[in-house]
Amino acid sequence: MDTGQDDPTGMPASAASLYRAALGPAGAIAYLPIIARFEERGRSAMVWNTRAALGQLAWLVYWRLWSAALAQAGLALAATVALGWLWTRTDGVPTGIRVGLTASVLVLWCALPGLWGMAWLHRGLRDRVAAAVAQADSFQDAVERLGRTEYGWRVSGMVAAAATLVVVALLSGVIWQQWRPSLAEAVQFQPPAPQQPSSLDSPLPVATPAVDAPVPTTVLPVQVPVETAAAMPASPAPAPPPVEPDPVLRSRPRGFGVNVGMFAREANAERAKARLLEAGLPVLDDPIESARGPLTRVRVGPFERREEAEQAAAKVRALGLEARVYVP
Repeated sequence: MDTGQDDPTGMPASAASLYRAALGPAGAIAYLPIIARFEERGRSAMVWNTRAALGQLAWLVYWRLWSAALAQAGLALAATVALGWLWTRTDGVPTGIRVGLTASVLVLWCALPGLWGMAWLHRGLRDRVAAAVAQADSFQDAVERLGRTEYGWRVSGMVAAAATLVVVALLSGVIWQQWRPSLAEAVQFQPPAPQQPSSLDSPLPVATPAVDAPVPTTVLPVQVPVETAAAMPASPAPAPPPVEPDPVLRSRPRGFGVNVGMFAREANAERAKARLLEAGLPVLDDPIESARGPLTRVRVGPFERREEAEQAAAKVRALGLEARVYVP
C-alpha cells in the first residue's frame, strides 16, 4: 500500500484514495481537505459547517450518521416539549424572556451540527473505511467497494434527505398550529389592570352631556346681620348636583378565568359571546378604551379553581377561539 505524501491534501495517497471513494466526487471537493487536517492531527475538532447547520437532520441522514441523527431528533423533541410548556403554562413569565429562550434553543439546535458535523462525519468515514479494508482482498478492492457503496447511496440519500425535510416541515406546521393561540395571546395588547376599590365591579356609567347647575353661594355669618338673615324668606337650599364618578375600566373578576380576546368591532364580539354561551360557558364582557380606539374585551369565568379554568380554556380553543388562563 502506497504511503507516500503525494496527495494534494497532504495525506498519504492510499488514505486519500479511500476517503475520496467514501465521500464521492462532490463530497471530496468540499470535505476532504478538512478530513486531511483531522488525520494530520490524529483527532477530530470543532469546524463550522454551514451545510450541516442548515441541513440539520437531512444532512445527517444523507451522510448516514444515524447515531448523530437520532441524538439530534431527541434533542429537537425535548426542546419542543420544553418550549411548548414555556408558552402555554407559564403565564407569569414576560414575553421577552420567553422569546429570548426560544431563540436560544433554536440557535443551539443549529449550532450543534454546525460545529460538530465534520467531527461526526470523520468518525463515520473512518468506520466505513476500516470495514471496507477488513472485508476487501486488496487495496483496490477496498477502494472500489467504497465507491460502489457511495454511488449506490447517492440517489437514495438525496431522497431520504428530502423526505426528512418534508417530515420536519410538517411537524413544524403542526407545532405552530398548537402554539399559535398562545403566541398571539402573548403579544396581544393587554391594558393595565386599574388599581381601584372593589366598587369598580359595578357597571360603567353612561356618559351624559354636562348641565350647568346653580352653585350655592356660601355666606359667612360675620358678613350678614342677624336681622337680615331672619327677614329673608325661608326657601330650601338647592341640592348639590350628583357627582358622577369618572368612567373606569371594570376590574378583573375575582377567581380564575380565561381571556378570549379584545374585539374592535362589536359584531365580532357578539358572535364570539354567542358561541361561548352556546357551549355552556359563563361569559363576561366589558368595553375598554385603548390607543387603537374602543374595544370590547370578552372573558370566560370566573372559576374557583385553575383546573376549571383550564377545562374552560380547552372548550374555548375547541371553538376555534384564542384562550389564555389568568389567575386572581
